[in-house]
Amino acid sequence: MAKKILVIAPHNDDETIGVGGTIAKHIAQGDDVFIATCTSIDEGHPVMKPNKSIIRAETIKAMEILGVKRENIIFADLPNVLVPDTAMHKVNKVILDIVKSVAPDVMYVPFLYDLHKDHRDIVYATQVAARTVTEFGRNIKEIYMYETLSETHWNIDHVEGGFLPNVYVDIHGEYLEKKLKAIEAYQSQLYLAPNARSVEALRALAVFRGSIVHMHAAEAFMLVRRLG
Repeated sequence: MAKKILVIAPHNDDETIGVGGTIAKHIAQGDDVFIATCTSIDEGHPVMKPNKSIIRAETIKAMEILGVKRENIIFADLPNVLVPDTAMHKVNKVILDIVKSVAPDVMYVPFLYDLHKDHRDIVYATQVAARTVTEFGRNIKEIYMYETLSETHWNIDHVEGGFLPNVYVDIHGEYLEKKLKAIEAYQSQLYLAPNARSVEALRALAVFRGSIVHMHAAEAFMLVRRLG
């Protein structure tokens, strides 16, 4: 039976970095995949130059490569890098509205202890939205945390806890290649090796994660919950 999948991405490209191969695999299996990018950079942003139209066009192109339908891409407008400066009830409301509108069976979210505070607050908001005290919360049967190169592995893991995956998805072959092609669509965000946000780094991580479980390439996740 087809499942409804929701990937929460604090920033455009997080979904491809962390879940790109798995997204392509879900779609190949007939699942309905939704992508929610939660932040944007508008005119008047106090820190960054606006790039909203550019990066959203890149997201649409990347998701087309992975097979995500245009109508399944959700763009929210929390302020990029300023989510922690936004009242938490407002952040919770944005994420709650997304989760309720999709009503997913499975949800992928960033790692709770990513260095980027946007990620941390958005993960917190997803867990508020997914509380099992509500019927739609109980209908979210599985929640996984994904790793984001340049964020997940830069935290102080011996203080806060590191990313310790216990779920591995085989993405070797076409799924890995689609992921790498999709990340190349993000020209405004992509860097050359040895930067963590490079095609080479993503391929290396996939090969490493796969080698742990005797696969040629994998994406790794931490299971938050599974309701039977």
